Amino acid sequence: MIRIYLARYEADRGKKKRELEHELGNRLLYMGFKDLYGSVSGSQDQPVILRGEHGKPYLKDFPYIRYNISHTDGMVACGIGERELGIDLERIRPFRHNILRKVFSDAERRRMEDLPEGERSQYFFRIWTLKESYLKAVGCGITIPLTSISFEWKDKSLLSCSEPGVSFYQTLIDEEYVLSLCAMGDEEINFGQNLAFCTEGGSRGTEFCFQKP
Repeated sequence: MIRIYLARYEADRGKKKRELEHELGNRLLYMGFKDLYGSVSGSQDQPVILRGEHGKPYLKDFPYIRYNISHTDGMVACGIGERELGIDLERIRPFRHNILRKVFSDAERRRMEDLPEGERSQYFFRIWTLKESYLKAVGCGITIPLTSISFEWKDKSLLSCSEPGVSFYQTLIDEEYVLSLCAMGDEEINFGQNLAFCTEGGSRGTEFCFQKP
């Protein structure tokens, strides 16, 4: 099972946005760690975080636990489970069109051209977050050409990827954010809303659960 925790935020005056996002990301990680694994023998309230060769973080004392954190303007996400995973979260906004040739495959660019202008920003970030989640899951940084990975939708819910051996899930949050998750393995990933929790300043966050069928 892979579980994702989300938190909305508004930066306080005098507090840097990056610092707040980092703080919230760690808070979600520690919350999820306790929620999923409870009191693990020898564990600390705040597990020690190290980084791999390409900068991917991992828990020093719990190598079987995998996690990943992403943040964007107004929201932070943390995914935790026992398979290699990557998560990417972006707020939908205007994008630079000259980046398409560096990110999109030929098929994805053709699909973009067929869309109405008003749907292109959402489509861009759907593709972008899927590719970012894949790179974060494999843990190699941007060493793979993004154009070599291609996605398409057979219908509104069926997503296919050119890369074998990985599972993807994607959802829109309030029609404002795109969240994508990649997990290593061929097993299907299901999505279900579980519960709500309080985060910074008492605002409400939401926990989402990805579970094997």
